[in-house]
Amino acid sequence: MIKLSEIKESIEEITSNNKKLIQFGIFLVLAAFVFIGLTFFKDTFQTIGYSLLYIELVILVLAAWALAGHAVMKSLFLIGASLSLIIFLAQSYCDAPNLTKSGNDALKVLLAFSLLYLSFDFFRSLYAEVTARSKTLKQANDGKNPWIFLVPFALFVGIFVWQLYQVMFPIISNLCIYA
Repeated sequence: MIKLSEIKESIEEITSNNKKLIQFGIFLVLAAFVFIGLTFFKDTFQTIGYSLLYIELVILVLAAWALAGHAVMKSLFLIGASLSLIIFLAQSYCDAPNLTKSGNDALKVLLAFSLLYLSFDFFRSLYAEVTARSKTLKQANDGKNPWIFLVPFALFVGIFVWQLYQVMFPIISNLCIYA
């Protein structure tokens, strides 16, 4: 049984915080619109409801895709100059007329070390970006993890990293030192 004093305390709690009062007001207005819509426009409202849900999901996925792409590209641009230099040096060596076994071995070691270092730097930067994004989303969601957004975000980060691998693998594997 709900007591009148509990209702009064709830109302006082809502009115004491302006943010909660605004949220409660928006909730009441939306509830009234839904009630009126279901009462008078039942058939039309069902179609509109599904359409709005679809649009909201598309916006959610597009936002997750854009944030994931931004995080991966920001991390890639951090290592881009070093990666370009290493690939340029390797391709320039392969274009040289006199290739030696010791030169090939030296380039393999240089390439392996630099790719390990750059991979570590890339994933460190990516981890920092992802944690910064998740903290921002957690703060926007009142301290709770917004899993409905974090799951597609993580999937898109994985897809972007896989696409990056798909582009880089043929460049590295087709160098003359691996032929």
